[in-house]
Order: sequence, then structure tokens, then C-alpha cells
Amino acid sequence: MSGALAVVDGNLIDGTGAEPVPDATVVMEDGRVQAAGADVDVPAGAHVIDAAGKTVMPGLVEGHAHVGGNGKAQQVLRLSLQRGITTVCSVSANEAGIALRDAIEARQVRGCARLVAGCIVTCTFGHVRFRCADGPWEVRKAVREMAELGADFIKTAASGGFWAADEVCSVRNYTLEELAALADEAHAWHLPVVVHAHTQPGINNSIEAGIDQIHHGAFIGEEGVRGILEHDLWFMPTLRVTSDRNIAAWPDRPWMAEEMKQSQPIHREGVRLAHELGVKIAFGCDYPGSAHGWAIGDAAMWELQELTWCGLSPMEAIVAATKTTAAAYRLDDIGTLEPGKRGDLLVVDCDPLKDISGLYEQDNINIVIKDGRVESTDEAHRDYYRVREDQPADRFQG
Repeated sequence: MSGALAVVDGNLIDGTGAEPVPDATVVMEDGRVQAAGADVDVPAGAHVIDAAGKTVMPGLVEGHAHVGGNGKAQQVLRLSLQRGITTVCSVSANEAGIALRDAIEARQVRGCARLVAGCIVTCTFGHVRFRCADGPWEVRKAVREMAELGADFIKTAASGGFWAADEVCSVRNYTLEELAALADEAHAWHLPVVVHAHTQPGINNSIEAGIDQIHHGAFIGEEGVRGILEHDLWFMPTLRVTSDRNIAAWPDRPWMAEEMKQSQPIHREGVRLAHELGVKIAFGCDYPGSAHGWAIGDAAMWELQELTWCGLSPMEAIVAATKTTAAAYRLDDIGTLEPGKRGDLLVVDCDPLKDISGLYEQDNINIVIKDGRVESTDEAHRDYYRVREDQPADRFQG
């Protein structure tokens, strides 16, 4: 009996930006895509999933989430996976999240989205908190400590934010010298760096320092957008944060609403300009803590719509949420349905290229496959879900 899984006769969006392929087949084995496209042979004995009339696309990569390692983290990752998010990049995983990441990868914890674990290094009284470090050499030491813990990337802040009553977005966090030391040290350990940056001088300092990804940019202007383009960096705007719906969800935090309303048109104009100029736009929505009133996963699907409202085509939004975000985090084996990539795949009952809002409806997410295994289905497709898990050969030895 073959261990292969074949999804057949679907309309394939492979995540590369290529035109969709009708009546396509995706074959996965040993957790990887073996073949994808038209005229693909199904191996004898393969487990076959009929996707006729459905769209087949890569699992989404959420690039800005806050998932640590506490008890709620597993629930967040389970619900994310069921919603079609197969990889979650947590900008505040820190030490506990690293342990959860490893447990998921070892399949000791099942049914969860893959976790990519970021560790925070920030200044005293900074917008984000975990490992506090001030001055270039202390910053370098902190980065080395996070690398030793096993961080997948480093998160820092160059400006204030909306959240706390005792800060505003225009407050500078790390200086240029500190950011440059952080980026240089992280890159020496082959770790990408992401930065929370809403305003100047934080945005320009981050660009000059060589930070890889600029996140948020709620008050970004043309200078910042052009700087990101010139230095070939990634821009992850997290537009959901300044959406009307999110602003309305926090009536008990009036200072947040005030700044968010001020930033809302600036934020969207910045993304429109970034798209027009060809900036690499990545995908993240900043959840779950800052997504009060949103079901897990809904925030990400809303972000897809926000991107299209800023000028991206539905195909460009999907590529941002798959291939581009994977590339931003140097995740070479996910993001597209191509041979050799991990078998992360969605079967959805809509055509997101005609109307991307179809992905916002959970009922349209029929089947979620991660690492070549069916991990979640709706009621109509439950027969495709196989509960039994493989037993490691040495489990009962000794």
C-alpha cells in the first residue's frame, strides 16, 4: 500500500503567482510534494482526495502572531490550522514557544500549525518586552543568548505603539547604533530580524541598520516606502490593526482608537504606494492578543481582503500570504506547492481569485493538509481524516 496522498481534479493555485491549473493533481509522500500540476500520475495505492469543483492552494503563512508556550498557545495553533494557516511565525514565542515549536515538529503535539519561534530583544521601557538590553554590546550579548536558546529569528522595536497608555507611536525605542548592532549580530548567527516600527525615525533607522522586515508602518510615508524598496527589504503592514473593525473592538482604550484613526489613511496609502513601486509585501495580522473580538484565523483572512483593498490582486495577496512570507523568514521548504516543498495544502470551496472574501467564510475551508497529512476537515469531508498516527519503531524498546 502506497504512503502517498493525492489531491485530484482541483483548480490549482500553486503560490508562485503562476496562472491556476484546472483539473490538477498534487501528490504528496513522506510529508513532501512529489508532483503538482496537470497530467500528474497518481501512484498505485495512494490515498485519493477528490477536489473536483474546488480550489487547491498552499496553506497560509501567518507572519506576525503572538504565540508563546502557555496552555492557550496550543489552542491558538490548533484553531489556526483548522482555519487554513499551516505556519505561524510568532514574534514573541521566546523560550516557552521554542519548546512548543520543537514538540510540534517532533509530532509530540498534533493538530497544530507549525510554529516559527521568534525571540524579543528590546530596550528598557520598550514597546515589546522579553530580553532587555541597552547599548550595542549588551544588545549583541542578548542576541547571542537568544541564538543559544534556539530562536528562529529576532524581534525588536524601533518605535512606540498603540497598546499602552504610557506610550505613543512616535516614541523612539532603539537607536540606530543599537539596531545596527542587533542586525549585524543576528545575521552573524544566520537569523533574520523583524522590527516593530510605526514612525520616523524608527523606520529609517531600521532600514539603515539592515533589518530584514519592517512590520506595521502605520504612519509610514513615501520616504520610508522608498527606503524599503531601495534596500530590498520586506514590508509586513498588518493592516487589520488599523481597520475600522479593530478600532471599534477597544472602547475601553480610547488612546488606541485616537492614534489608530489618525494612522488609518496614512497606513493604507503607504501600502498602495509600496505595491505600486514593487516593494515585497508580506503577510501578517498581529494576533491573537491584539485581535480582541476576532475568532482565531478570521483576522488573517481579513488581512487578505485589506491587501486587495490597497491594490493587490487576489493572486498577489495569496502570494504574499504564502511564497513571500515564507521567503521573508528564509523558510525555503514551504509557501508553494512545488516538488520538494512540505505538503501544506488547502482544499477550499470557493474561487479566491474571483472573490478573496470567500476564504473568510470558515465553511469554505473543506480540508487542511499539513506535512502531507490531513489535519482538519469539515463535516462533509470527514472521511478523508485519518485518526491513527504512526508509531515510532523504537517507542516501546528498552
